[in-house]
Amino acid sequence: MATAKVNGAEIHYQEAGSGPPIILSPGGLQGTLSSYQPVMDELSQEHRVVAYDRRFGGRSKSPVVVQTWDMVCQDVIELMDALGIEQAYLGGGSFGAAISLGCAARYPQRVRAIFPSNLAGGVICDAYLATKLFRSADLALNQGMQEVVAAFDPNDRFAPFVPERSQNDPEYRRELEAMEPEDFAQVMRDTIYALFDGAYPTLGMTKEMLKGINTPALIMPGSNDIHPRRVAELAHRLVPNSTWAEVRPHSEEPKPYVKRVLDFLAEVETNAR
Repeated sequence: MATAKVNGAEIHYQEAGSGPPIILSPGGLQGTLSSYQPVMDELSQEHRVVAYDRRFGGRSKSPVVVQTWDMVCQDVIELMDALGIEQAYLGGGSFGAAISLGCAARYPQRVRAIFPSNLAGGVICDAYLATKLFRSADLALNQGMQEVVAAFDPNDRFAPFVPERSQNDPEYRRELEAMEPEDFAQVMRDTIYALFDGAYPTLGMTKEMLKGINTPALIMPGSNDIHPRRVAELAHRLVPNSTWAEVRPHSEEPKPYVKRVLDFLAEVETNAR
């Protein structure tokens, strides 16, 4: 298992291939690198591809802290540092799309180009993600931390937020169960405010931040209430010189996704010469 010490957490990652590096950020509050298995092999034919478990997902390990947009972007940059990557292409779907956009806004010198897909945002998206956090807070206060840990269910998209590491690491599980319910609940509340209490027309991004992105960008839309098409259309209008692509998420149509991404990255490489 490959892990890197990143921003106070142990981040589990996988990499394949060689060439200009790509970092893939998974979606959800606690996304896992396994979501990128359908496209890793083909992307790695021409690139060094790194996918990682987010700090509360998969095999990664993090203390229970407030997630902020600065934090999730810093996780990417420190993972790049740990792997000796000075500059990378950043991709991601849903919450991962917000991370790629956020890194381009915060760390433009470290980002060669971005290809966010299935962009998330809007009131239903915010309510859906915030509810998962609030349910965890409510569960801790009313039933205790053991019930929080027991509520983990990867097959229920509406399940309360629970760090996945608690399901396969007995020591981490004991530490989480021993946490004061009030302290855990406060972290959940503070995370809701940190992630969603802002003028974010697309998840985690203000209009000013989108307008300030100068790296090449390929925008690929979503098509449901959590990933409304209008959110991607707004990002396309605001991000200067961004390119639009009618490509469905990588989990649904991996081959068209890979082809369009590789074509875009080849264009970026050509234009940089």
